Amino acid sequence: MSEAFVGWRKVSQPSAWEAFLSRIMESDDEKLREKARGLSALFGDGRALDELKKVALDKEADLAARKTALQTLIDARAPGVRELCAELLSTRFVNVAAVRGLAAEDDPTLGAKLVKAYRSFHASERPQLLAVLVTRATWAGTLLDAVAEGKIPRDDLSAFHARQIRNLENKELTAQLSRVWGELRDSPEDKLQLIAKLKAELTPDTLARADTRRGRAVFVKTCSACHTLYGEGGRRGPDLTGAQRHNIDYLLENIVDPSAVVTADFRVTILELADGRVLTGVITARNEKTVTLITPTDTLTIERLDIDIQQQSKQSLMADGLLQPLSAEQVRDLFAYLMTRAQVPLPDLSK
Repeated sequence: MSEAFVGWRKVSQPSAWEAFLSRIMESDDEKLREKARGLSALFGDGRALDELKKVALDKEADLAARKTALQTLIDARAPGVRELCAELLSTRFVNVAAVRGLAAEDDPTLGAKLVKAYRSFHASERPQLLAVLVTRATWAGTLLDAVAEGKIPRDDLSAFHARQIRNLENKELTAQLSRVWGELRDSPEDKLQLIAKLKAELTPDTLARADTRRGRAVFVKTCSACHTLYGEGGRRGPDLTGAQRHNIDYLLENIVDPSAVVTADFRVTILELADGRVLTGVITARNEKTVTLITPTDTLTIERLDIDIQQQSKQSLMADGLLQPLSAEQVRDLFAYLMTRAQVPLPDLSK
């Protein structure tokens, strides 16, 4: 039942729910009880909401339980959830749910608070914070200021983040992006020139000098959220294990120009929401009530009533400019890793 209501703001409580809930709460299955509390919150049960708030704030509780409790409160649009999310921004692993709860708040001052909390996020979850910051022009401007000042590393911004900023259609912001991060060179001529340049540089001799372990680290940071290789990684994009990875032309064409040949399943949709956000991703499911949008960092279920404008793009979820933040050595190591025939260990970066 809980899966059926994902993305709904509020649902009327069934007449027999209280009796059913009493039986469930006597169960030894904690996951079942957790789902029941979530449904009670969705039904507007004040007792369930209070219990979930206690769990979310309990410093002795399991982090996963705190995160789930907070996400349930966010989904239920519980009273006081904004203040709760702001309070938990500094709590690692719980703050990734907190930033989702703040994403819908149309408050220009929140951008600075989110940027300030950046180092509190685990490195693996910082892309999700960045993905929220680039959904609003005011927040994106604050983010780019932080990058310019060295508070956030430039190469933490991916090509997807850059494209999302450009999709905000703000000329000043696009100019700031070009100054701070670089210009997205995605015309057909730009891509052909880059492919030719890289093919001339990535010779067999050059690739033989590459560090494939460091290449794997670049893959983990840049590609693994969406792609699987050797059984590890995300499933938002195609599995690369069986692809033509040993063909340098194949790799160059698909990495430099990912939108050249893209199936309908991976075409991007741009959504402008009533709360002012602009979201970019692939719609994977829809019904009369909600649509499900996947991005490189998240899966979002959005009520249709919250969507003002929906625009289909011919672009791939994989953004142009993937290699732009990388150094020449990182590009070399990444391509060498992609062309390996067996998994290699990650580098020991502590040395």
